Amino acid sequence: MKTSLMAILLATGLATACGEAPKEPAAEQTIEAASADFQKIDKELSARFFALRPEMATVYGFSDADAEKQLSAMLSSYDPNTEVARRAALEVLLADIKAIDTADFMPQQRTAMEMIAYNLDGSLIPARTVDYGSVVGEYGTWFLPYLVSHLTGPHVEVRTTLEDKAPVKTLQDVEGYLSRLKAWPGVVEGINVKLDHDKELGVIPPDFVIDNTLGGLADQLAVNPAEHSLVTTFVEKIEASDLEDKDSHIDAVKKVMAESYYPGIQALSDKLTELRPLASHDVGMFRLPDGEALYAAMIRHMTDGNGDPQVIHDLGLSEVARIHSEMDALLIKLGKTEGTVGERMEVLLNDPQYLYEDSDAGRAQLIADMRADLDKINPLLPDWFGTVVTDEVAIKAIPVASQATGCGGCYSAPSEESGTLGTFWINLRSIESQPSYGLQTLTYHETNPGHHFQVVIGLSDDVPLLSSVLYSNAAGEGWGLYAEALAAEMGIYEGDTVDDIGRLQAELHRAVRLVVDTGMHALGWSREQAIDYSIQTEGIHIDEATAEVERYAIWPGQALGYKLGQLKIVELRQRAKAALGDQFDIREFHDQVLESGSIPLSMLEDKINLWIATYSGLAP
Repeated sequence: MKTSLMAILLATGLATACGEAPKEPAAEQTIEAASADFQKIDKELSARFFALRPEMATVYGFSDADAEKQLSAMLSSYDPNTEVARRAALEVLLADIKAIDTADFMPQQRTAMEMIAYNLDGSLIPARTVDYGSVVGEYGTWFLPYLVSHLTGPHVEVRTTLEDKAPVKTLQDVEGYLSRLKAWPGVVEGINVKLDHDKELGVIPPDFVIDNTLGGLADQLAVNPAEHSLVTTFVEKIEASDLEDKDSHIDAVKKVMAESYYPGIQALSDKLTELRPLASHDVGMFRLPDGEALYAAMIRHMTDGNGDPQVIHDLGLSEVARIHSEMDALLIKLGKTEGTVGERMEVLLNDPQYLYEDSDAGRAQLIADMRADLDKINPLLPDWFGTVVTDEVAIKAIPVASQATGCGGCYSAPSEESGTLGTFWINLRSIESQPSYGLQTLTYHETNPGHHFQVVIGLSDDVPLLSSVLYSNAAGEGWGLYAEALAAEMGIYEGDTVDDIGRLQAELHRAVRLVVDTGMHALGWSREQAIDYSIQTEGIHIDEATAEVERYAIWPGQALGYKLGQLKIVELRQRAKAALGDQFDIREFHDQVLESGSIPLSMLEDKINLWIATYSGLAP
């Protein structure tokens, strides 16, 4: 008999994150005795996972009714004991998933369950390797060597989740919002204990990571609590609701912000200030305890393979040379003939005709141009996909208050629970680092036919919710990069040499990641060496190069997934085309790649091989 969810939570302390525990104990987990009711099993597994990471339930729109507890009022805990317990509970969940009898499932459902097990196991490999860091941190699936950084951690996740995904439509929503804000100081206490715990193991974030994080916290503390974005977004949501006594709810949020949230932010800032003199400027995982083994685990986690860092590094250098050759031909066509590719791209970067005005009007025009690029490609999609996504996607600038801790450009999934659209967020803090010729391909990466297309198909009722949460980084980001090249194949850049150069520069950027990530984490490169190589090779703005390198420092291996994933998808497409000849249908191939969500590359290869064999009549 499987252990009950509540028994796990009470034994590990996870039931005390925030809010009251249910009066009735949760029902016994009966996965091994369940019928082939796939939806029931999906809901049960999701409830168990999201109980360990309540914020993710809000992000993915998993309701309190399905969870059978008020996850919307809870925050995750991060003290060392809870971290150990969360890892143990995820191991139990993984074992239970593997024990499910899928004999009566549909083929796609069996694939989804295998995918969930593979990706959950991948996220646990780093946690089995080292005692520090945080399991299922970023997006509820990545392992993070540092619990807190300028881009990642509870101080980022709680804020963005409440602002972007938390609904404010009912009195229970308001109570949950307030409950989470009130719980924040207690969460910070656990974070600070964990930071001390990891410090004793010899793990402190690099000095520039702490400095960047302190800067983001200071930006928050400098704002009057009543004007904080957590208040202003709450006001926008409640004003759009049918709730009564709106002013009293707004006053309650302002009060708890001043009395709970701000003291929590100050306490975290104080702890990081205390750690700052102990921080090193060294950047690589190799410098940490068991760092070489951790980086190997992160490569498996983030790329679905046991790649050797030196081999990946050399592949990156080879791809850089190939893409430079293609860019050189286009730059010559554009009349840019002097200097290296990187030097010529730097000239292009500083050409005023490709820069937006550093003003509200300039930023508005940039967003409008990206929307026009999306409108340009949407009518072409039915010729390339059997399943076409029609769900609207929003394109928004990251709010000014969140820019210091925000991504450069990223996608967030739609949420039925909160009523939010799938959204492409772009960071316009440094608008001079966003030249017009690079925006079109970024739009296609994040929206259609990239991540929005991919995620909405993956959120289908035909696949379990956890297959969208526990996705393959390499398959997910590999598809985004593949989608960029596909846009060119669709004819988008015909007669548009400069934007096609921008597309190639974006691909070059992913090849550079293979070189820089392995360089820093395995080959001893410094932060400055990585920044200089990026600028010289790509011709990008120093702000972009710095932000990218500082991202690789805290997400080791993640940046490898883009190019390695794209290369695998291209390889599989070439294999299918060679095997099927005139029978090859690009629409069916794309549907095969996307229909099961971001499945691990090894599973995707097996799936395409079976499709080829079946299509050609060779399957048994």
